[in-house]
Amino acid sequence: MDDLVRNWTRVENWHRQHRCAGTLLELHPPASEEAVQSLRRVIPHLLHPHLVQWLGIHAGAPLYDAPVWPGGHVPYDLETLMAGPAYMAEMLAEWEEQRDEDPEVWIQEPWADPLWLPVAGTHTGESLVVDHRPGDGFGTVIEIDYEGNEVVAARWRSLGEMIRLMADSLESGEAMPYAREYVRVPRLDEGPPRRLTWALEKSWGEGRGGGR
Repeated sequence: MDDLVRNWTRVENWHRQHRCAGTLLELHPPASEEAVQSLRRVIPHLLHPHLVQWLGIHAGAPLYDAPVWPGGHVPYDLETLMAGPAYMAEMLAEWEEQRDEDPEVWIQEPWADPLWLPVAGTHTGESLVVDHRPGDGFGTVIEIDYEGNEVVAARWRSLGEMIRLMADSLESGEAMPYAREYVRVPRLDEGPPRRLTWALEKSWGEGRGGGR
């Protein structure tokens, strides 16, 4: 069994053991091979294998009903994934337009790239993209947050690493690596409904108990 699949099973088992699996029910079933092939035909680059493995577990979820990834990110469904290249082109054009308005003082790094594929988002506008540019960064999970201090920041080396760290954090109750100064800490919100959240805390903060 692939590591990503095995580690996601650990995540789902934790939800069930702690009686907060309701959000998981919103996730779509696995994508069919035909659906994945349709996605491959639309995306103008090779899909990272971890994304294909994820789609073999769940083909995303309705926006924004299943914030199952850290930070309240909901994994996108196939239709939204297919729209990713057009969205990146639109966002890159927006960045270039803003830069051209005042090129002498513009210091903002690009917040889009033709080889970034958006794979998840939040109801407040943040996005996770998987970097499909060739090289050492291939597969890196990048967060785009237009309201934060870091507009674009690499969070994890791959989707597989993100899901493994989620599982490790849930089972140990320890913080999940996230950024240079911050971590994500699993918290069990009694609700109703009972659900898991990932609190953002300073990496040197005290009292980082988990959701166990």
